[in-house]
Amino acid sequence: MRTLRLLEERLLRGGRRTALRNAWAAVQEDRERAAARTEAERALTAVRDRPAGLSGPKVPRATRSAE
Repeated sequence: MRTLRLLEERLLRGGRRTALRNAWAAVQEDRERAAARTEAERALTAVRDRPAGLSGPKVPRATRSAE
């Protein structure tokens, strides 16, 4: 990675180097969002495709006290 940065500094001017770094950061963020979206879709599909009667653990509702 250090070698790449040294080449980048030698070959590219400041503005273009900054633009390339920003573009690469955007690509990485897009990949992270895509991975998160894929995981969410898998989780939703797993819940949707669960057999009837397996709705998960019962959680008691909070009761309000009469005031």
